[in-house]
Amino acid sequence: MWNRRFIFLWGGQTLANLGDVFYIVAFISAVYAVTDSVMYTSLIPVMNLTAQSAGALTAPFVFRRLSLSQMLVVSQGSKTLFLAAAVLVVPLAEDRGPQLVSALLAVGAAIAFMDGWSNPARNSLVPQVVPRSELMRANGLLATSDQTAFFAGWALGGVLVAWIGSGLVISGTVAAYLVSTLAMLGVAPNEGRERAQPKAEAGNPSLLTGWRFIRTNPKVRFVVTVDAVIGLANAVWIAAIMLPFAVQELEKGEEWWGYINAGYLLGAIIGGILLLAKAQRMQKHLPQWIMAGIIGSAVVTVGFGSSTHPLLALFFSFALGPLYEVHAISKQTLLQQATPEERLPYVLSAKGTVDTMVFGISALVMGALAEWLGTRTVYFLSAGILCVAVLFAWHFRRLQYQHTECEYGSYGSNDHV
Repeated sequence: MWNRRFIFLWGGQTLANLGDVFYIVAFISAVYAVTDSVMYTSLIPVMNLTAQSAGALTAPFVFRRLSLSQMLVVSQGSKTLFLAAAVLVVPLAEDRGPQLVSALLAVGAAIAFMDGWSNPARNSLVPQVVPRSELMRANGLLATSDQTAFFAGWALGGVLVAWIGSGLVISGTVAAYLVSTLAMLGVAPNEGRERAQPKAEAGNPSLLTGWRFIRTNPKVRFVVTVDAVIGLANAVWIAAIMLPFAVQELEKGEEWWGYINAGYLLGAIIGGILLLAKAQRMQKHLPQWIMAGIIGSAVVTVGFGSSTHPLLALFFSFALGPLYEVHAISKQTLLQQATPEERLPYVLSAKGTVDTMVFGISALVMGALAEWLGTRTVYFLSAGILCVAVLFAWHFRRLQYQHTECEYGSYGSNDHV
Protein backbone atom coordinates (compact mmCIF):
# COMPACT_ATOMS: atom_id res chain seq x y z
CA MET A 1 0.00 0.00 0.00
CA TRP A 2 2.79 2.39 0.86
CA ASN A 3 3.97 3.15 -2.65
CA ARG A 4 4.97 6.56 -3.98
CA ARG A 5 1.64 7.40 -5.57
CA PHE A 6 -0.45 6.56 -2.52
CA ILE A 7 1.86 8.45 -0.16
CA PHE A 8 1.59 11.60 -2.29
CA LEU A 9 -2.18 11.16 -2.62
CA TRP A 10 -2.69 10.62 1.11
CA GLY A 11 -0.34 13.39 2.25
CA GLY A 12 -1.50 15.96 -0.29
CA GLN A 13 -5.20 15.37 0.29
CA THR A 14 -4.79 15.44 4.09
CA LEU A 15 -3.04 18.80 3.84
CA ALA A 16 -5.74 20.08 1.46
CA ASN A 17 -8.52 18.97 3.85
CA LEU A 18 -6.85 20.81 6.71
CA GLY A 19 -6.61 23.90 4.51
CA ASP A 20 -10.30 23.57 3.57
CA VAL A 21 -11.35 23.85 7.21
CA PHE A 22 -8.96 26.72 7.91
CA TYR A 23 -10.22 28.85 5.04
CA ILE A 24 -13.89 28.23 5.95
CA VAL A 25 -13.21 29.29 9.56
CA ALA A 26 -11.40 32.38 8.30
CA PHE A 27 -14.20 33.20 5.82
CA ILE A 28 -16.88 32.84 8.48
CA SER A 29 -14.93 35.11 10.84
CA ALA A 30 -14.28 37.72 8.14
CA VAL A 31 -17.87 37.81 6.84
CA TYR A 32 -19.34 38.05 10.33
CA ALA A 33 -16.87 40.77 11.33
CA VAL A 34 -17.82 42.86 8.28
CA THR A 35 -21.59 42.32 8.22
CA ASP A 36 -22.41 41.46 11.85
CA SER A 37 -25.12 39.28 10.26
CA VAL A 38 -25.84 35.62 10.97
CA MET A 39 -27.77 35.42 7.69
CA TYR A 40 -24.76 36.41 5.58
CA THR A 41 -22.54 34.04 7.56
CA SER A 42 -24.94 31.14 7.07
CA LEU A 43 -24.75 31.67 3.31
CA ILE A 44 -21.19 30.28 3.32
CA PRO A 45 -22.09 26.60 3.92
CA VAL A 46 -25.20 26.92 1.72
CA MET A 47 -23.22 28.30 -1.22
CA ASN A 48 -20.44 25.78 -0.70
CA LEU A 49 -22.89 22.87 -0.74
CA THR A 50 -24.58 24.18 -3.89
CA ALA A 51 -21.29 24.84 -5.68
CA GLN A 52 -19.85 21.42 -4.77
CA SER A 53 -22.98 19.75 -6.12
CA ALA A 54 -22.61 21.69 -9.39
CA GLY A 55 -18.95 20.67 -9.58
CA ALA A 56 -19.81 16.98 -9.16
CA LEU A 57 -22.48 17.30 -11.85
CA THR A 58 -20.04 18.76 -14.39
CA ALA A 59 -17.04 16.56 -13.45
CA PRO A 60 -17.78 13.86 -16.10
CA PHE A 61 -17.10 16.36 -18.89
CA VAL A 62 -13.62 16.93 -17.47
CA PHE A 63 -12.95 13.23 -16.88
CA ARG A 64 -13.07 12.67 -20.65
CA ARG A 65 -10.29 15.21 -21.21
CA LEU A 66 -7.95 14.81 -18.25
CA SER A 67 -6.49 11.87 -16.37
CA LEU A 68 -7.42 11.54 -12.70
CA SER A 69 -4.04 12.77 -11.47
CA GLN A 70 -4.17 15.71 -13.91
CA MET A 71 -7.65 16.53 -12.64
CA LEU A 72 -6.38 16.61 -9.07
CA VAL A 73 -3.56 18.95 -10.07
CA VAL A 74 -5.94 21.26 -11.96
CA SER A 75 -8.56 21.34 -9.20
CA GLN A 76 -6.06 21.84 -6.37
CA GLY A 77 -4.09 24.41 -8.37
CA SER A 78 -7.28 26.33 -9.16
CA LYS A 79 -8.25 26.30 -5.48
CA THR A 80 -4.83 27.75 -4.68
CA LEU A 81 -5.33 30.61 -7.14
CA PHE A 82 -8.87 31.33 -5.89
CA LEU A 83 -7.71 31.42 -2.29
CA ALA A 84 -4.78 33.68 -3.24
CA ALA A 85 -7.41 36.09 -4.60
CA ALA A 86 -9.17 35.91 -1.24
CA VAL A 87 -5.97 37.14 0.45
CA LEU A 88 -6.53 40.39 -1.44
CA VAL A 89 -10.28 40.49 -0.94
CA VAL A 90 -10.36 40.04 2.86
CA PRO A 91 -8.47 43.27 3.76
CA LEU A 92 -10.54 45.21 1.21
CA ALA A 93 -13.76 43.81 2.68
CA GLU A 94 -12.68 44.81 6.16
CA ASP A 95 -11.98 48.37 4.95
CA ARG A 96 -14.89 48.92 2.55
CA GLY A 97 -17.64 46.96 4.25
CA PRO A 98 -20.33 44.54 3.06
CA GLN A 99 -20.15 45.42 -0.65
CA LEU A 100 -17.19 43.07 -1.10
CA VAL A 101 -18.66 40.24 0.94
CA SER A 102 -20.31 38.89 -2.22
CA ALA A 103 -16.84 38.62 -3.79
CA LEU A 104 -15.66 36.59 -0.79
CA LEU A 105 -18.68 34.30 -1.05
CA ALA A 106 -18.01 33.86 -4.77
CA VAL A 107 -14.41 32.81 -4.05
CA GLY A 108 -15.67 30.26 -1.51
CA ALA A 109 -18.16 28.92 -4.04
CA ALA A 110 -15.43 28.59 -6.69
CA ILE A 111 -13.25 26.58 -4.29
CA ALA A 112 -16.18 24.32 -3.38
CA PHE A 113 -16.93 23.83 -7.09
CA MET A 114 -13.42 22.45 -7.55
CA ASP A 115 -14.02 20.06 -4.63
CA GLY A 116 -16.84 18.60 -6.72
CA TRP A 117 -14.12 17.60 -9.20
CA SER A 118 -11.39 16.52 -6.80
CA ASN A 119 -13.47 14.30 -4.48
CA PRO A 120 -14.52 11.71 -7.13
CA ALA A 121 -11.07 11.91 -8.72
CA ARG A 122 -9.36 11.10 -5.42
CA ASN A 123 -11.63 8.19 -4.55
CA SER A 124 -11.34 6.84 -8.11
CA LEU A 125 -7.56 6.86 -7.90
CA VAL A 126 -7.41 4.69 -4.78
CA PRO A 127 -8.02 1.36 -6.62
CA GLN A 128 -5.32 2.36 -9.12
CA VAL A 129 -2.58 3.17 -6.61
CA VAL A 130 -3.06 0.32 -4.10
CA PRO A 131 -3.57 -3.44 -4.58
CA ARG A 132 -7.15 -4.59 -4.45
CA SER A 133 -6.47 -6.56 -1.27
CA GLU A 134 -5.45 -3.30 0.44
CA LEU A 135 -8.50 -1.24 -0.59
CA MET A 136 -10.17 -1.40 2.83
CA ARG A 137 -7.02 -0.26 4.62
CA ALA A 138 -6.41 2.54 2.14
CA ASN A 139 -9.99 3.81 2.42
CA GLY A 140 -9.81 3.53 6.20
CA LEU A 141 -6.58 5.51 6.35
CA LEU A 142 -7.95 8.23 4.07
CA ALA A 143 -11.20 8.47 6.06
CA THR A 144 -9.33 8.62 9.38
CA SER A 145 -7.02 11.31 8.02
CA ASP A 146 -10.04 13.27 6.77
CA GLN A 147 -11.69 13.15 10.20
CA THR A 148 -8.43 14.05 11.97
CA ALA A 149 -7.87 17.02 9.67
CA PHE A 150 -11.47 18.12 10.19
CA PHE A 151 -11.19 17.85 13.98
CA ALA A 152 -7.81 19.57 14.19
CA GLY A 153 -8.84 22.22 11.67
CA TRP A 154 -11.92 23.37 13.58
CA ALA A 155 -10.06 23.24 16.89
CA LEU A 156 -7.00 25.15 15.69
CA GLY A 157 -8.68 27.33 13.07
CA GLY A 158 -10.69 29.39 15.54
CA VAL A 159 -7.63 29.87 17.76
CA LEU A 160 -5.46 30.97 14.85
CA VAL A 161 -8.08 33.40 13.52
CA ALA A 162 -8.42 34.98 16.97
CA TRP A 163 -4.65 35.12 17.38
CA ILE A 164 -3.31 36.29 14.01
CA GLY A 165 -6.45 37.30 12.07
CA SER A 166 -8.36 35.97 9.07
CA GLY A 167 -6.00 37.41 6.46
CA LEU A 168 -2.90 35.63 7.76
CA VAL A 169 -4.78 32.35 8.22
CA ILE A 170 -5.89 32.48 4.58
CA SER A 171 -2.31 33.29 3.52
CA GLY A 172 -1.06 30.23 5.39
CA THR A 173 -3.76 28.13 3.76
CA VAL A 174 -2.56 29.27 0.33
CA ALA A 175 0.87 27.88 1.20
CA ALA A 176 -0.72 24.57 2.31
CA TYR A 177 -2.71 24.41 -0.93
CA LEU A 178 0.43 25.04 -2.95
CA VAL A 179 2.26 22.15 -1.26
CA SER A 180 -0.82 19.96 -1.82
CA THR A 181 -0.80 20.84 -5.52
CA LEU A 182 2.86 19.84 -5.80
CA ALA A 183 2.04 16.58 -4.03
CA MET A 184 -0.65 15.84 -6.62
CA LEU A 185 2.07 15.96 -9.29
CA GLY A 186 3.63 12.97 -7.55
CA VAL A 187 0.42 10.94 -7.95
CA ALA A 188 0.91 10.72 -11.72
CA PRO A 189 1.71 7.15 -12.87
CA ASN A 190 5.11 6.20 -14.21
CA GLU A 191 3.39 4.68 -17.22
CA GLY A 192 0.37 5.92 -19.13
CA ARG A 193 -2.14 3.33 -17.85
CA GLU A 194 -4.48 5.78 -16.21
CA ARG A 195 -6.75 7.04 -18.96
CA ALA A 196 -8.83 4.11 -20.06
CA GLN A 197 -11.81 5.71 -21.73
CA PRO A 198 -15.11 3.84 -22.02
CA LYS A 199 -15.37 2.93 -25.68
CA ALA A 200 -18.85 1.48 -25.68
CA GLU A 201 -20.39 4.86 -25.05
CA ALA A 202 -17.87 7.07 -26.81
CA GLY A 203 -20.57 8.79 -28.79
CA ASN A 204 -22.92 9.41 -25.87
CA PRO A 205 -22.82 12.41 -23.53
CA SER A 206 -20.31 11.69 -20.77
CA LEU A 207 -22.67 13.29 -18.28
CA LEU A 208 -24.83 10.14 -18.43
CA THR A 209 -22.06 7.54 -18.18
CA GLY A 210 -22.12 7.20 -14.41
CA TRP A 211 -25.90 7.28 -14.21
CA ARG A 212 -26.17 4.48 -16.78
CA PHE A 213 -23.74 2.29 -14.92
CA ILE A 214 -25.58 2.85 -11.62
CA ARG A 215 -28.81 1.83 -13.33
CA THR A 216 -27.42 -1.33 -14.93
CA ASN A 217 -25.20 -2.62 -12.12
CA PRO A 218 -27.31 -4.00 -9.23
CA LYS A 219 -24.56 -3.88 -6.61
CA VAL A 220 -23.59 -0.28 -7.38
CA ARG A 221 -27.26 0.71 -7.52
CA PHE A 222 -27.77 -0.72 -4.04
CA VAL A 223 -24.75 1.17 -2.66
CA VAL A 224 -26.03 4.46 -4.08
CA THR A 225 -29.53 3.77 -2.74
CA VAL A 226 -28.28 2.91 0.74
CA ASP A 227 -26.15 6.07 0.88
CA ALA A 228 -29.13 8.17 -0.25
CA VAL A 229 -31.31 6.70 2.51
CA ILE A 230 -28.57 7.26 5.09
CA GLY A 231 -28.21 10.83 3.80
CA LEU A 232 -31.87 11.43 4.62
CA ALA A 233 -31.22 10.28 8.19
CA ASN A 234 -27.93 12.13 8.70
CA ALA A 235 -29.42 15.60 8.38
CA VAL A 236 -30.38 15.48 12.08
CA TRP A 237 -26.71 16.06 12.92
CA ILE A 238 -26.55 19.55 11.45
CA ALA A 239 -25.95 22.48 13.80
CA ALA A 240 -29.46 23.85 13.26
CA ILE A 241 -30.88 20.77 15.04
CA MET A 242 -28.08 19.78 17.42
CA LEU A 243 -27.76 23.26 18.92
CA PRO A 244 -31.45 23.54 19.95
CA PHE A 245 -31.28 19.96 21.26
CA ALA A 246 -28.36 20.86 23.53
CA VAL A 247 -30.04 24.03 24.78
CA GLN A 248 -33.67 22.90 25.06
CA GLU A 249 -33.50 19.17 25.78
CA LEU A 250 -30.19 18.87 27.62
CA GLU A 251 -30.59 22.32 29.23
CA LYS A 252 -26.97 23.22 28.62
CA GLY A 253 -25.22 26.14 26.96
CA GLU A 254 -24.34 26.44 23.31
CA GLU A 255 -20.82 25.14 24.01
CA TRP A 256 -22.26 21.65 24.50
CA TRP A 257 -23.04 21.49 20.80
CA GLY A 258 -19.29 21.81 20.26
CA TYR A 259 -18.54 19.11 22.83
CA ILE A 260 -21.01 16.70 21.21
CA ASN A 261 -19.59 17.39 17.76
CA ALA A 262 -16.03 16.89 19.03
CA GLY A 263 -17.09 13.63 20.70
CA TYR A 264 -18.34 12.27 17.39
CA LEU A 265 -15.14 13.25 15.57
CA LEU A 266 -12.95 11.62 18.23
CA GLY A 267 -15.05 8.46 17.97
CA ALA A 268 -14.70 8.47 14.18
CA ILE A 269 -10.91 8.83 14.42
CA ILE A 270 -10.62 6.00 16.95
CA GLY A 271 -13.00 3.85 14.89
CA GLY A 272 -10.92 4.45 11.79
CA ILE A 273 -7.74 3.41 13.60
CA LEU A 274 -9.35 0.21 14.89
CA LEU A 275 -10.71 -0.52 11.42
CA LEU A 276 -7.20 -0.32 9.94
CA ALA A 277 -6.12 -3.19 12.20
CA LYS A 278 -9.00 -5.43 11.02
CA ALA A 279 -9.29 -4.19 7.45
CA GLN A 280 -8.28 -7.36 5.61
CA ARG A 281 -10.64 -9.54 7.64
CA MET A 282 -13.52 -7.07 7.25
CA GLN A 283 -13.01 -6.76 3.50
CA LYS A 284 -14.13 -10.38 3.08
CA HIS A 285 -17.54 -9.65 4.61
CA LEU A 286 -18.43 -6.12 3.50
CA PRO A 287 -22.27 -6.50 3.32
CA GLN A 288 -22.35 -7.88 6.87
CA TRP A 289 -20.28 -4.99 8.20
CA ILE A 290 -22.43 -2.48 6.34
CA MET A 291 -25.52 -3.93 7.97
CA ALA A 292 -23.90 -4.08 11.42
CA GLY A 293 -22.72 -0.47 11.18
CA ILE A 294 -26.12 0.83 10.14
CA ILE A 295 -27.96 -1.16 12.84
CA GLY A 296 -25.53 0.15 15.44
CA SER A 297 -25.99 3.72 14.17
CA ALA A 298 -29.78 3.38 14.45
CA VAL A 299 -29.55 2.12 18.05
CA VAL A 300 -27.13 4.88 19.05
CA THR A 301 -29.32 7.53 17.39
CA VAL A 302 -32.29 6.38 19.48
CA GLY A 303 -30.10 6.52 22.58
CA PHE A 304 -28.93 10.02 21.73
CA GLY A 305 -32.48 11.26 21.10
CA SER A 306 -33.62 9.73 24.41
CA SER A 307 -30.81 11.26 26.44
CA THR A 308 -31.72 13.64 29.24
CA HIS A 309 -28.23 13.90 30.71
CA PRO A 310 -25.56 15.73 28.69
CA LEU A 311 -22.80 13.21 29.49
CA LEU A 312 -25.00 10.40 28.20
CA ALA A 313 -25.63 12.32 24.97
CA LEU A 314 -21.88 12.89 24.69
CA PHE A 315 -21.27 9.14 25.06
CA PHE A 316 -23.77 8.26 22.34
CA SER A 317 -22.26 10.88 20.03
CA PHE A 318 -18.82 9.35 20.61
CA ALA A 319 -20.19 5.83 19.99
CA LEU A 320 -21.72 6.92 16.68
CA GLY A 321 -18.29 7.81 15.26
CA PRO A 322 -16.80 4.29 14.87
CA LEU A 323 -20.14 2.81 13.79
CA TYR A 324 -20.48 5.38 11.03
CA GLU A 325 -16.91 4.76 9.86
CA VAL A 326 -17.55 1.00 9.67
CA HIS A 327 -20.47 1.24 7.25
CA ALA A 328 -19.17 4.26 5.34
CA ILE A 329 -15.75 2.74 4.57
CA SER A 330 -17.29 -0.66 3.83
CA LYS A 331 -19.69 0.90 1.29
CA GLN A 332 -16.87 2.87 -0.33
CA THR A 333 -14.76 -0.28 -0.69
CA LEU A 334 -17.68 -2.30 -2.07
CA LEU A 335 -18.41 0.40 -4.66
CA GLN A 336 -14.77 0.48 -5.77
CA GLN A 337 -14.68 -3.31 -6.09
CA ALA A 338 -17.90 -3.47 -8.11
CA THR A 339 -16.99 -0.71 -10.58
CA PRO A 340 -14.35 -0.91 -13.34
CA GLU A 341 -11.58 1.65 -12.91
CA GLU A 342 -12.41 3.51 -16.14
CA ARG A 343 -16.03 4.03 -15.03
CA LEU A 344 -15.44 4.76 -11.36
CA PRO A 345 -14.95 8.56 -11.74
CA TYR A 346 -18.27 8.88 -13.56
CA VAL A 347 -20.09 6.75 -10.98
CA LEU A 348 -18.62 8.70 -8.05
CA SER A 349 -19.46 12.07 -9.58
CA ALA A 350 -23.07 10.97 -10.16
CA LYS A 351 -23.23 9.56 -6.64
CA GLY A 352 -21.78 12.79 -5.22
CA THR A 353 -24.54 14.79 -6.90
CA VAL A 354 -27.19 12.47 -5.40
CA ASP A 355 -25.63 12.61 -1.93
CA THR A 356 -25.40 16.40 -1.89
CA MET A 357 -28.94 16.95 -3.16
CA VAL A 358 -30.44 14.41 -0.75
CA PHE A 359 -28.62 15.88 2.22
CA GLY A 360 -29.62 19.44 1.32
CA ILE A 361 -33.30 18.52 0.94
CA SER A 362 -33.24 16.44 4.10
CA ALA A 363 -31.66 19.29 6.08
CA LEU A 364 -34.57 21.55 5.14
CA VAL A 365 -37.19 18.89 5.90
CA MET A 366 -35.64 17.77 9.19
CA GLY A 367 -35.21 21.37 10.29
CA ALA A 368 -38.89 22.08 9.63
CA LEU A 369 -39.95 18.88 11.44
CA ALA A 370 -37.73 19.73 14.41
CA GLU A 371 -39.43 23.12 14.62
CA TRP A 372 -42.87 21.50 14.42
CA LEU A 373 -42.44 18.26 16.39
CA GLY A 374 -39.40 18.95 18.53
CA THR A 375 -35.76 17.96 18.22
CA ARG A 376 -36.13 14.65 20.05
CA THR A 377 -38.70 13.43 17.56
CA VAL A 378 -36.46 13.90 14.53
CA TYR A 379 -33.75 11.73 16.07
CA PHE A 380 -36.29 8.91 16.44
CA LEU A 381 -37.36 9.54 12.84
CA SER A 382 -33.71 9.37 11.76
CA ALA A 383 -33.35 5.97 13.45
CA GLY A 384 -36.45 4.75 11.61
CA ILE A 385 -34.97 5.84 8.28
CA LEU A 386 -31.77 3.97 9.12
CA CYS A 387 -33.88 0.85 9.64
CA VAL A 388 -34.98 1.21 6.01
CA ALA A 389 -31.29 1.30 5.03
CA VAL A 390 -30.81 -1.96 6.97
CA LEU A 391 -33.24 -3.65 4.55
CA PHE A 392 -31.03 -2.64 1.63
CA ALA A 393 -27.97 -3.86 3.54
CA TRP A 394 -29.74 -7.21 3.89
CA HIS A 395 -29.94 -7.29 0.09
CA PHE A 396 -26.15 -6.73 -0.03
CA ARG A 397 -25.71 -9.70 2.25
CA ARG A 398 -27.86 -11.89 0.03
CA LEU A 399 -25.91 -10.77 -3.05
CA GLN A 400 -22.67 -11.65 -1.32
CA TYR A 401 -23.88 -15.17 -0.66
CA GLN A 402 -25.05 -15.56 -4.26
CA HIS A 403 -21.78 -14.28 -5.73
CA THR A 404 -18.72 -15.10 -3.64
CA GLU A 405 -16.55 -12.65 -5.51
CA CYS A 406 -17.21 -9.40 -7.40
CA GLU A 407 -17.01 -9.68 -11.19
CA TYR A 408 -14.62 -6.87 -11.87
CA GLY A 409 -14.35 -5.07 -15.19
CA SER A 410 -17.41 -6.16 -17.20
CA TYR A 411 -20.08 -3.70 -18.24
CA GLY A 412 -23.48 -3.57 -19.82
CA SER A 413 -24.91 -6.88 -18.50
CA ASN A 414 -28.01 -6.70 -16.36
CA ASP A 415 -26.98 -9.84 -14.48
CA HIS A 416 -23.59 -8.40 -13.57
CA VAL A 417 -23.03 -8.08 -9.87
